Amino acid sequence: MRHLYVLLHRYIGLAIALFLALAGITGSLLAFQHEIDEWLNPAFYQAPAQGQALPPGTLVDNVQAQYPRLQVWYMEYPDEPGHSALLAAVPRNDPATGEPFAEKNTVFYLDPVSGITLGQRYWGECCFSRENFMPFMLEFHYTLTLPGNWGLLLMGVVAILWVIDCFISVLLTLPRARPFWSKWATAWKIKGGHAYRLNMDIHRAGGLWLWLLLLPVAVSSVAMNLPSQVFKPAVSLFSPVEPSVYEARGRLPKEQLGETRLSYQQAYELAQAEGRRLGLTAAIGELYYSFEYNFYGAGFGQHDTDAQGKSWLFFHGTDGRLLGKEIAGQGTLGERFYRLQLPIHGGRIIGTTGQVLIAVLGVMIAVFSGTGVYIWWRKLQARRSGRARKVTA
Repeated sequence: MRHLYVLLHRYIGLAIALFLALAGITGSLLAFQHEIDEWLNPAFYQAPAQGQALPPGTLVDNVQAQYPRLQVWYMEYPDEPGHSALLAAVPRNDPATGEPFAEKNTVFYLDPVSGITLGQRYWGECCFSRENFMPFMLEFHYTLTLPGNWGLLLMGVVAILWVIDCFISVLLTLPRARPFWSKWATAWKIKGGHAYRLNMDIHRAGGLWLWLLLLPVAVSSVAMNLPSQVFKPAVSLFSPVEPSVYEARGRLPKEQLGETRLSYQQAYELAQAEGRRLGLTAAIGELYYSFEYNFYGAGFGQHDTDAQGKSWLFFHGTDGRLLGKEIAGQGTLGERFYRLQLPIHGGRIIGTTGQVLIAVLGVMIAVFSGTGVYIWWRKLQARRSGRARKVTA
């Protein structure tokens, strides 16, 4: 059985090493995504005008009036003075052809008091300019910038293999002889020495010391990439998880989805009223509209700072009726566990300390990937040398 575990660890590790290294490096940066982006692009975020903020609907209308070939689908509305509002827009369909206009996905930064555009950028553009660096890192981390859903599916498979390998790697550190504890203690030490020994110690001991952080991040990676395909069905074996509004609306025929009649401002006001009724104290920080499934989603809070995840309310785009709610700390155990995955993945479940841990962990994931490939290569060279000696003997 141990030989099987060795083979699985070797080939799973080789298959996912490059992906984990890339995800680790980009994830290390994304632990402080908002902070880094604000540092790189202060003009996007600093809103100088003083006074009462304009209603969210007014900001949306202003952008869409100025850029009639674009339609806003997402916005972040600030709950702090001097901070900009973010509006993301995608091309409208050309009535003449039924195809989207040849416009790029654009993100606008507006002063919420004056409505003046502070800056704009094209989302997901490559690569290393100040404006594009962090958005590109985010897209690359989750999708490798592959078209369609291929990136999400690929990284989801990598995450599943990573979860499996987390358990296999621990089993391989367990000693085969007694006394158990004294022999296992050596696996936790970095003794150093020549290059191969040092790499082996870092790979094994580092993985053991960080295992309780690596496994939750691996599990949350499955939740981020394959929520409805894998994560929710697996969790539902122990505690039910209701389908999301996306999933439920996606099962309906197109003719039952209705047509857009509710404006952003109406959706915002409905969400405010319903939030007060439900006792949600945080301000609405996010608002988006699903053109595909005709509903609005309103998120309460800023930048996923709530340790239990952000609370969301969802409203029908035709008549404004409440379609569903995801309230932080409420629901079945399975639903609460699922909502914890985003705060876990970004480290914000324990605040700034968690962000630092995730940043360090991302670097270590890349180190473990590199040391694993090095160990395999050295062993391969040794096996080849051994076979060559036998041939010449």
